[in-house]
Amino acid sequence: MKRLIGVAGFGMFNLQAIIPKRRIYLQQFFVAGFRHYKGMELLEFMHPNDLLELKREPENEFDKNAVALYWQQEKIGFVPAEMNELLARLIDAKALPLLGMITHLNNHVKPWENVAVAIYFVQDDSFDIPQHAQYLERIEQPEYTSSVKKEDLFKEVFDEYNGIVDIGNIEIPDIKKYFEKHYSDKKYEVIYNHKSYANITTNDIYTYMYNVKPIKSVLSDKGGKYVLFEFVA
Repeated sequence: MKRLIGVAGFGMFNLQAIIPKRRIYLQQFFVAGFRHYKGMELLEFMHPNDLLELKREPENEFDKNAVALYWQQEKIGFVPAEMNELLARLIDAKALPLLGMITHLNNHVKPWENVAVAIYFVQDDSFDIPQHAQYLERIEQPEYTSSVKKEDLFKEVFDEYNGIVDIGNIEIPDIKKYFEKHYSDKKYEVIYNHKSYANITTNDIYTYMYNVKPIKSVLSDKGGKYVLFEFVA
């Protein structure tokens, strides 16, 4: 695939204007929902330092603060829900010309950790950065928690969607409301260690609930096999 020179939609900024500037990194994270858009088929063409476009989705029915990420004008996922409120406000107010950049690519982990991203703005070098704030100029090494070597443990998540999660521990109101609406019915109830969990029977656990991770394979009190997810604050 022929790589494009630029990414559309960055307003008055162009690459020549960015190059001599200092980058101030506001947030760094893994792309949420990566496997549900064009990300997986485009991964082999991506490179570190590729630019990403941020697009607000204020009408998103699952998250009013949703910020989508685009590579070469193709949607690859979202800013994680637990990190998007401030970015959404900055974009809505047109307060800063925010940019996204791929910082790390890793094919040896699960899809939710394939692509690490930094969100930044550019600042004139004449401004002094206080010593305590110099971390804002650094790209951090991602902390990976998944590995393809654990494929046997979590294969059923992708094949059968038998993940379970405690809806009561979801801290993001819009996402909690979605799961309560669709998965609070008794037919989705799984009892594990005498506690009730919701069985997420579709890939919704990845599509909308960005800040969860699979932690272990468990047997329900009735002997059914599930993958237990935990909420990551």
